[in-house]
Amino acid sequence: MKSMMTGKDVRAARVALGKMWKPGGGPLTAQELVRALGLSEDHGTDHVYNMEKGKSAVSGTIEMLLRIYLAGGVPPDDVVIFKDKSR
Repeated sequence: MKSMMTGKDVRAARVALGKMWKPGGGPLTAQELVRALGLSEDHGTDHVYNMEKGKSAVSGTIEMLLRIYLAGGVPPDDVVIFKDKSR
């Protein structure tokens, strides 16, 4: 399946998911989206930015997961998206 989601769609998903999930409703950071998608914390941020800039394709798996989240699905309980900065 070829992805129909564009880089603009990924960025819009970060904004929408932030409104849905984040205290205060600001956009998810790229790192928070990386955690929600289960991507590598070492290189995932670059991948998110590259998708948003159109340098990397949005895989079918990432597109499907974003669509599930945007429809109201949530990550499993053991997925930590927001790190406590006070530690």
